[in-house]
Amino acid sequence: MNVGSQVGAGISYNNESNRQFPFMSPTSFSTRSALMLVAATVASVCALAQSYTAVDLTPNGSGVASAASEGLAAGYTGSVPNAFVGRATLWTADGPIDLHPAFLNGAGARSTVNGFSGGLQVGSGADASTSGRNIPIAWRDTAASATALTIPFVNAGGQATATDGVQIVGSALGLSRDGTTFGSTHALIWDVATGAATDIGTDANLFGVAAGQQVGVVLRNLANAALWRGTKAGTSLHPKGAVISSANATDGVHQVGYAGFDIRVRVEAVKGQKTKRFNYAYIWNGTAVSGVNIHPYVSSADGATFDSSYALSIAGDSIAGYATLSTSNNSIGRPRAIVWDSNFQATDLQAFVPAGFISSVAYAVDAAGNVAGVMTKADGTRHAVIWVLNPAQ
Repeated sequence: MNVGSQVGAGISYNNESNRQFPFMSPTSFSTRSALMLVAATVASVCALAQSYTAVDLTPNGSGVASAASEGLAAGYTGSVPNAFVGRATLWTADGPIDLHPAFLNGAGARSTVNGFSGGLQVGSGADASTSGRNIPIAWRDTAASATALTIPFVNAGGQATATDGVQIVGSALGLSRDGTTFGSTHALIWDVATGAATDIGTDANLFGVAAGQQVGVVLRNLANAALWRGTKAGTSLHPKGAVISSANATDGVHQVGYAGFDIRVRVEAVKGQKTKRFNYAYIWNGTAVSGVNIHPYVSSADGATFDSSYALSIAGDSIAGYATLSTSNNSIGRPRAIVWDSNFQATDLQAFVPAGFISSVAYAVDAAGNVAGVMTKADGTRHAVIWVLNPAQ
């Protein structure tokens, strides 16, 4: 099934794709069921498009790979099986490199890589010297290179979330001038060459950057997806009818994320309510009306149905993220890592993880199609993983 068309090394789509799969707006359960039946029929005749080999990056420990670049992965390793914090780590062909900064060595010391481009890693860290608050950090492949990024106002910490090698983006929480009360979250852009920080707006977060575009959210009660081009004049990507949305990554042309809709249902809603929120992975082309719902209604691996999905990364011909299994109630189902190709055909990466891991999330994809993420066992043990795209058969 072709919902889009490949142009060069990127992903594109046209108005026809919008007619085939319009973005989801609040609708009845019967309409949603019909869409799921269509998707299931399509999936039943589509062969698994891509094959991957899952490589466990922390076979004897714990961790998460949250960034990918040029076949390598970065994130953090933990000291306990279900660690949600740890030490920033870069995984190479020669093994892991500990990136944890020497200047973070007090009680509660932690660090992580959130973004990665070439030889530049960005993320955050904290210890007692930072009052336990994260500070934004950049590395050049070694722990000794770790540098705390400047925040141009009185703040309560911040983080760097992504880089394209030219710019770094992230956010910081403002404080009052006397440092006694919390203020607004500021969206920040750092220039890699000079280190200079630009504050492009309050009540906003930046999650992705590429080729002069920055994406993230504007906080208006709930988050609204938005796009910037280096200035405070952002462009809303929030789809009509959506309750919540987020733009998580960009390749400089397209933006990916998700949009959430409250949909009338018969059985899944909490008792006394008539709606349930469904979040759907989205791709945009610079405007709200260009948004396309790319939610994988059924798994390519076993035909299981998905309630919600989230696109977290885009590079080359691929989009990476995850989807949650459908449940018979209002609970959130287990996540499964998902990668979409240039036709928005979704591959369930859970099919490739080793036995014993019951869920997974894909956080990043590089231009070659390699996917970084995490896989989790029933007891909560989390292992960093990279899914390596196998050559076409």
